[in-house]
Amino acid sequence: MSTPDHRTRVAAEKRERMRMRLIESALHVFAQKGADAAVIEDVIALAEVSRGTFYNYFRTNEELLAAVVKELGDELLVLVEAVVTQCKDPAERLACGLRMTLHTMRAHPLLAQFVARSGLSMATSNSLAMAYLPRDIQAAMASGRFNLGSVEVGLTLVLGTAHAAIVAMSLPQALSSSLPANYPEEVIFQLLLGLGMTKAQARKLVSTPITPVEFPEQALLARTRPDATLA
Repeated sequence: MSTPDHRTRVAAEKRERMRMRLIESALHVFAQKGADAAVIEDVIALAEVSRGTFYNYFRTNEELLAAVVKELGDELLVLVEAVVTQCKDPAERLACGLRMTLHTMRAHPLLAQFVARSGLSMATSNSLAMAYLPRDIQAAMASGRFNLGSVEVGLTLVLGTAHAAIVAMSLPQALSSSLPANYPEEVIFQLLLGLGMTKAQARKLVSTPITPVEFPEQALLARTRPDATLA
């Protein structure tokens, strides 16, 4: 006979599975239509759930978008941070983390399209991006690795450059295929120059071997195939 605690746990697990099903469906729809699109009906159809079930989890289009953005951004950044935290040099942490992120976007076209169309939503105040990036920029400034007037200026350069690169990689194959294999490295090289590093320093950082991001089986990104096509 099931105990109350067991029933509660099973119910919570079932609810989380449904929530993730809606979020994964929303990722596909938002990537196709853009982050500003009204997608509730499309998500309901793709997830094959009732309207009542959907509204048990999300009340508005904005709530759904916020959940998708936070889930994706934090999921990726946790995996990246686990690798780059081993770097003592904050400039190296930032450079390696950005390169890992850009290569991940390139390997997952659907993810890149979503991020490109959602703008800088992944850098909201409660995201892990805003916990990690200012920390590393501040530390690199304090150690003399970056020459900037303020952390805010550095953050603008980093976020703007990364987003522009993701937009370029999310373009149709006929356009994005012209980007060189080392496109992430060249983008980050130019970014590091803008942050105040010398060419020799910047080239050394972008030449450092990086570890490809590996997703656990249950991760949302692992369930989004690199060759996924939009409906």
